[in-house]
Amino acid sequence: MNKLLMKKTIMLSIIFGVLFFVLNYMSGSESTIGQLILKTLLVILIFAILYYVLFSIVDSPERKFKFGITIPIALIIAIFISVLISTIQVGIIAGLILGIVAGYVWEYIEKNKNGGDK
Repeated sequence: MNKLLMKKTIMLSIIFGVLFFVLNYMSGSESTIGQLILKTLLVILIFAILYYVLFSIVDSPERKFKFGITIPIALIIAIFISVLISTIQVGIIAGLILGIVAGYVWEYIEKNKNGGDK
């Protein structure tokens, strides 16, 4: 396990969680402090998982190139489609997932370039 990536993940997740808590607390939402703390812990956990997974898959220059192309394109397409049907959050999540899948498909195709002929 990459210790530097793990340290960065923990630090950024905590910072993001604190900002999330402060912004939601200051907004005067109807939720109680307990609910807000649980939501914040959930956001910290999800952010940490996504951050760690995303930055652990781009461990080489080739992968940075592949995922650096597929993820933004998939996000843009999914956001445009989700704006039309008024579900922007779902579009962002779907775009991120589709971008990662497309990157892995690209790697798989390049690994098996010869088409099965040996």
